[in-house]
Amino acid sequence: MNGCARPSFRERTALLVVDMQNDFVSPGGAMARFGFDASDVQAIVLPLGRLLEGARRHRVSIFHTRMVNDVRRNAPSWTAFWGDPAVTLPGTWGAEFVPELEPLASEIVVEKYGYGAFSGTSLDAALRAVGADTVAVAGTGPNICSGDTMHEAFARGYHVIAVSDCLASFSRRGRAWNATMREVGLYVIENHYGRVLSARDLVAAWEAP
Repeated sequence: MNGCARPSFRERTALLVVDMQNDFVSPGGAMARFGFDASDVQAIVLPLGRLLEGARRHRVSIFHTRMVNDVRRNAPSWTAFWGDPAVTLPGTWGAEFVPELEPLASEIVVEKYGYGAFSGTSLDAALRAVGADTVAVAGTGPNICSGDTMHEAFARGYHVIAVSDCLASFSRRGRAWNATMREVGLYVIENHYGRVLSARDLVAAWEAP
């Protein structure tokens, strides 16, 4: 044996914050204007901010994803389904992160042009560069964008953690439907892809020897 200690859980984990952008989260964002109930997503801003503080305090690698709608870079299937881009357009306020969750200069921002954060991006290479074998995922859409990201992470060999109280959905059908979609997304993760932990339990795991 070479005597080298295995990196700790904290050192092997990356926190991935998915698409906490004005158009998806803010009351004045595009999704709210289009009639979506984003109140549940707004409600996770504070706990997600606390989770980020914990991750920064313990020097966990942090990644933020930014959804960008650009007809020149979205897949043809995306444009055919959604039509002309109207949300998170390049260079707009709606594409920016909500102020409470603004990335630090030392944190990596991954721009993506579809639901999942791995397809067509450098995320996989960036995670491996920091030695991560586990991704803890928080943010929007445990049934869509965060969900696709966790499914893709599992397929690429990463251990997956869904941060239960820092994930939320939005829809045109109101809060009850939002909660149902969130619970379905978490059920799928817990039964097929990885673990579901609260932010508090995740931070406690980072603090363990």
